[in-house]
Amino acid sequence: MSAIVSIMNQHRETIATYDQSAQQLAEYFAGVGARTADIDRGLELAGAGPDARVVEMGCGDGRDAAEIVKRVGWYQGVDPSEGLLKIARQRLPQASFVKADALSYQYPQDLDAIFAFASLLHVDKDDFRVAAEHASLALRGGGVLYLSLKERPEYQAELKKDHFGERMFYFYNPQVITKLIGSLLTPVYEDHQTIGHTTWFTMALRKDS
Repeated sequence: MSAIVSIMNQHRETIATYDQSAQQLAEYFAGVGARTADIDRGLELAGAGPDARVVEMGCGDGRDAAEIVKRVGWYQGVDPSEGLLKIARQRLPQASFVKADALSYQYPQDLDAIFAFASLLHVDKDDFRVAAEHASLALRGGGVLYLSLKERPEYQAELKKDHFGERMFYFYNPQVITKLIGSLLTPVYEDHQTIGHTTWFTMALRKDS
């Protein structure tokens, strides 16, 4: 089996896990709560007001969408899992949700912010670069791509198998991200957090005016 076919199969298995375990995962993440501080920080870094145009890549069950829509003028949530999107649409019937991934989604233009909370950790570094290019083209000058990823000292891939199913994760760090994005976007914020046994980092990447 070629590496490309293997990666595609793992990607499909990851989405299948989110589809099949959508309700259980939604209940699990409900205990974590919405990322209100990060949402506010991302909008502030983008200089975005109440009319802000925002896309959330990897919106999942709409947990963070519920807070984002209160703060912006236009919102669209994107996720490749129909199971999670079904929950999001039930939770926020007034919001717009689209089934797509970070590579296939057709971004609208002149976005103020793109949030990608714990979503781009499912794409390898080659696809991450492509996803960053797509995001950069969609942002207005001064707009921000705000993301969170699992962190390790070196870039690594790991197939996780648990009671939810199988999911492929890619571990990054700020140095790897900075190298991948090159001149596309400029890092303007960075934070690190350890939750349980997992280290996470948050970055805000701004498009130069």
